[in-house]
Amino acid sequence: MRRGFTLIEIIVAITIISIFVAVIALMLQDIILGVGFSSDTIRALNLARLELSKVNNLSFTDATLEDGDDDTTSNYEGYPYDLRREVDIVAGTSNNLKKVLVTVYGTGTTDQLVKLATYVADVNFGPGSGGSGASTGGDADSLGVSGGSISAKVLQNITLSNSSASTITITGVTITFTGAGGIKLNTIDMNGVERWSGTVASGSTITLDTSFDLTGSTTYNNTAHFTFSKNLTSATITFNMSDGTSTSNYSWP
Repeated sequence: MRRGFTLIEIIVAITIISIFVAVIALMLQDIILGVGFSSDTIRALNLARLELSKVNNLSFTDATLEDGDDDTTSNYEGYPYDLRREVDIVAGTSNNLKKVLVTVYGTGTTDQLVKLATYVADVNFGPGSGGSGASTGGDADSLGVSGGSISAKVLQNITLSNSSASTITITGVTITFTGAGGIKLNTIDMNGVERWSGTVASGSTITLDTSFDLTGSTTYNNTAHFTFSKNLTSATITFNMSDGTSTSNYSWP
């Protein structure tokens, strides 16, 4: 004789399935929330790094870096985040060192996503310090230059960043340098691509064979490399942009 399910058995089965589905739903909810939080944190971290890149290209006496400054920018760079920048003189440094604290929040909230700090000193740090001249506005104002070091025949690991929301383009450089007798510049690489090759002396203005497009609000870490024919002692570079503007001079001892 065939035996069917009793009402109690059906109710028990439905209850077990419901519990199982509820547990799966809660797990999926946690995963979705986790992915969302991770995405928010990554975007906030990139915006904080972008702001620090801007700060590292300001002079010690810049008006926006006065001791005690505490400013918040809403919808920073067009993104739904608030960015707070705090500036304070570091105690015991004879007023020669400032700490700049950058905190990123969700727009209109007090939910802190990222907090980073940098320091600005009243000395010449050399690489990425901004050099002596002033940029000429336009795209040049959006290009951040930091890091970099000289190793034998190479000026390497220069970080370039775009602080604007739109793409900017480096079309060339003006470069002066010192080193072993008869030294020449041979290649320029940016973002893993050889942008120019040849043989030029110090003081040359070079148009890249392949321009470098920097996506909006993006940092390219350790991306620019300049290779010379002989050991390099120092270099000063101005970056020339597609809109005709040029950055200030950046120097590496």
